[in-house]
Amino acid sequence: MRLKVFKKIVYYINMDKQKLIDLAYGTKCENEIHEQLEKYFGKLNKTCENTMMGEMFEFDKFNDNCYIEIKTRDINHDKYVTLFFGVNKLIKAYDLLESNPDLRIFYLWNCNDGIYFWEHETTDRETKLSGRMDRGKDERSRCVHIRTRHLKRLDSMEPFF
Repeated sequence: MRLKVFKKIVYYINMDKQKLIDLAYGTKCENEIHEQLEKYFGKLNKTCENTMMGEMFEFDKFNDNCYIEIKTRDINHDKYVTLFFGVNKLIKAYDLLESNPDLRIFYLWNCNDGIYFWEHETTDRETKLSGRMDRGKDERSRCVHIRTRHLKRLDSMEPFF
């Protein structure tokens, strides 16, 4: 237990202040939309509260039927041609689907004009080096870009539970 706490402390010490602020904001926004998400996906668990998954698991919420990644963006969903997420999440999705092919995987963007989603591999996508450099260091990595025209509003989705 002490080693786990120590690793967590080291992880947060190595983050800069702005990244910690951004993570706290993202977590706050995820909590604010949790009940709304459950209307479409059913009862959801937080991966950070599951000891087998931990705080750094690739997805934010899950249940027996689906895994959900949530990105909070302080923009309208169509400000850019694409929105993106880390390729590590795509790789993890393939691992999860290998264990359970019936799972559904969703990537959500909580934007100023609503919550939008893309269901795993339902349209074309592009993988390229992307990210940010405005928090004092280069945070670019391989990312999966989804064209915003392929995103759907969450409130257009039929509940599937």
